[in-house]
Amino acid sequence: MLPTRSLNLRQPEGQELARKLVSVADAWVENYSPGTMEKWGLGFDDLAKSNPRIIMVRVSGYGQTGPYRDRTSYDRIGQAVGGMLYVTGEPDRPPAHPGYMLGDYITGTFGALSILSAVYHRDHMACNEPQLVDLSLYESVFRYSGQLAPEYSQTGYVRERAGTVRTWSIPGDQFQSRDGKWVLILALSPNLWKRLAKAMEQPELVSDPRFADPEARLEHVEELHGIIREWVANRDAAEVYRILSEWRVPFGPINSIADIFDDPHYRAREDLVTVEDPLIGKTTMPAVYPRLSHASGRVYHPAPVPGQHNREVYRDLLGLSEAECDRLHAAGTI
Repeated sequence: MLPTRSLNLRQPEGQELARKLVSVADAWVENYSPGTMEKWGLGFDDLAKSNPRIIMVRVSGYGQTGPYRDRTSYDRIGQAVGGMLYVTGEPDRPPAHPGYMLGDYITGTFGALSILSAVYHRDHMACNEPQLVDLSLYESVFRYSGQLAPEYSQTGYVRERAGTVRTWSIPGDQFQSRDGKWVLILALSPNLWKRLAKAMEQPELVSDPRFADPEARLEHVEELHGIIREWVANRDAAEVYRILSEWRVPFGPINSIADIFDDPHYRAREDLVTVEDPLIGKTTMPAVYPRLSHASGRVYHPAPVPGQHNREVYRDLLGLSEAECDRLHAAGTI
């Protein structure tokens, strides 16, 4: 049976093993509540004694400083505090969750970028000092907020929920086809608007005073989207896609995960890979991304269970004997 613990940091022996791991590592990533690592003698200053060039990435809900540092947080809370939930949803409904764990994944991406930047700085700028990366869920989400802060600082404008309509992308909305598929259509520029009108065989719409310029289109957005909605509703999705593709009007099917599995583009790009998991059998997951021409990477095996590689790490990397590994396992340390 595989062990279910990688390293027990609550035990003094576990803490000592952690320091040994840090001494041979480039980076140490942790996501405990602020102060926890210090309590175990594994804070930034402690780890720097074991490795003066260590990169420590700390992930928490609110960061290591500030009045909220000790609050408990999760992905969804990060989205709320970071401003994403406030602008997501219909104007007459409560804020809506976007459906993905964006706070967690965005923060993970920033963490990977941070490590790469820190390693480059360390190795190419002759930096022999440890480096601390302080990440929070809410700041990662807030950094994706685009022009919200400049808008507010310049004009006092507070963006509210607007459903699927955006003032800077009209016409632009989600429309349902005759066979029940949803498609997102965006014609953001005057040229794209002309193409869309021609694609719908209604070129006269371009000169219609209600839709002749962006301001008029914004003022009559419900009428404009109603015309497009009727055009889409009278056709099956495949025909809508074909016509819009011919006229080079930006559009996208609103895919369910079943649609994604059946999509020829996903298949051609090899965006899904199948692996054999020892616990649940054959399963499909997203492929490695991004792709690099000289180091594209691939999924060799599914994620390991905790402790699966204990022997390789503690025996082969740190040089512990089999007997020592057995003793530490029996003691609940690894």
